[in-house]
Amino acid sequence: MRCAVFIDGNNIFHSARQLGFEVDYSRLLALLVGRDRELLRAFFYTGVDETADRQRGFLHWMRRNGFRVVQKPVKLERDGTRRARLEVEITTDMMNYADKVDLVILVSGDEDFAYPLQALAQNGVRVEVAGFRSAMANKVMDVADRYIELDLLGDRFRKEAGSDDDADEYREKL
Repeated sequence: MRCAVFIDGNNIFHSARQLGFEVDYSRLLALLVGRDRELLRAFFYTGVDETADRQRGFLHWMRRNGFRVVQKPVKLERDGTRRARLEVEITTDMMNYADKVDLVILVSGDEDFAYPLQALAQNGVRVEVAGFRSAMANKVMDVADRYIELDLLGDRFRKEAGSDDDADEYREKL
């Protein structure tokens, strides 16, 4: 089964941080794809502070390790929060891969993805969503063929202490 993985980087980063650990993205990808699937592409979406050298190092590591990084500058919202809205980019890429894969795996619990995931499923694409329960919208789980509860699997993709993958550089800017 050919698959593509779409990781909402800010969503998973903040969810994992609330639970007190950091994500090893290579291990997470291996967990999601498993042994019986063929990975066509893995995408990682994130907002960036373009002046952050350390964050650039993390994103460079992600690219060197098989991820297609899609980034967008972080902007200051009216309420004072900093965000980079990447829902359109993620949705567009999922739709672009619909005829190339049998399975789409979305790592995000954002409710905005419920309708695009439903459209993919109606077009014959199997849909799996992975995320932490605290950040997973029920509507997203309802349209998925399978929900992967990352809370229960954290020990399988937790970053090991002293791991040299530059993830601390990402953490500093989010």
